[in-house]
Amino acid sequence: MISGAKTGTRIAAVILIIVAVCAVWGVCYKLKIPRMMFEPVFYNDIQKMKLVSEMQVNVNASVEAEKSAVLADTDAASRTFAAQAKKASDTVEADRQKLGTLIEAEKTGPEMDLFRQFSVCWEKFQQVDKELLPLSEQNTNIKAYDLSHGAGDAALDHLDVALKKITAPPGASGNNVCDIQGTAYRIMIAALRIQVLQSPHIAESSNARMDEIEAKIRTCDQQIRDDLKKLSDMTGASGTASMKSVEDAYTHFWQINTEILKLSRQNSNIRSMTLSLGQKRKVTAECQDVLSALGELLQNRSFKATR
Repeated sequence: MISGAKTGTRIAAVILIIVAVCAVWGVCYKLKIPRMMFEPVFYNDIQKMKLVSEMQVNVNASVEAEKSAVLADTDAASRTFAAQAKKASDTVEADRQKLGTLIEAEKTGPEMDLFRQFSVCWEKFQQVDKELLPLSEQNTNIKAYDLSHGAGDAALDHLDVALKKITAPPGASGNNVCDIQGTAYRIMIAALRIQVLQSPHIAESSNARMDEIEAKIRTCDQQIRDDLKKLSDMTGASGTASMKSVEDAYTHFWQINTEILKLSRQNSNIRSMTLSLGQKRKVTAECQDVLSALGELLQNRSFKATR
């Protein structure tokens, strides 16, 4: 009897355990059904919010690198920053495609509308960069300025030295010396005026205004060439060697001036700065506004789903 009672007790205990396990499993199963339905949507929203956040960060990173490329004063630095801007932009594009796949899978109207809006302004952003970043690497205005105040200064010094050697040729009479000196001074003053005109040309963004400056430079050049001929006539055969030095010095200076104007005409620094502060700034603000709106939409939907 005692043995049978113990056996019955054990069987009852096992039954109770089985019933408890089944009850717990049933509750968990009931809870798991909505969870199984909810988790994919919730997970997708988390992924989308993460992508939107990363895109906002990398849009800013691309813009900051682009501005550094525009402001850099060497080609190497500009190339480095431009590459960083391109890399950040490529990351945004990769994330945009991933985000598009997630949004397309659910086909939620407001999300799709905001995603399309971002894609449109992002295309504009990339188009601006296609023009802006190559310009930022050229630094033609900086190169023109450096050439004007580097090799240009040295060429003027050589011209000045050559002219001083010719102002008192052996055997020249008093009146002739005065005429030679006066002509030499006019040449030097006109050459200095050409150099002075280079700086406003380098800083100018208007083609019409650059045309006006170049017209003044050509006037100075013509005056110098006329005076060089007069100087050659006044010095005669005895001044042939000295005149050759003067003419060579001015030819070198004019070649430098021609290169300065060519670089200045390209206007890469001014054009890249104009794009950066104009179109790029505007389209960046549009892209960030749409991303912020999309992020807020996703966050609000996720908050409601977890309440």
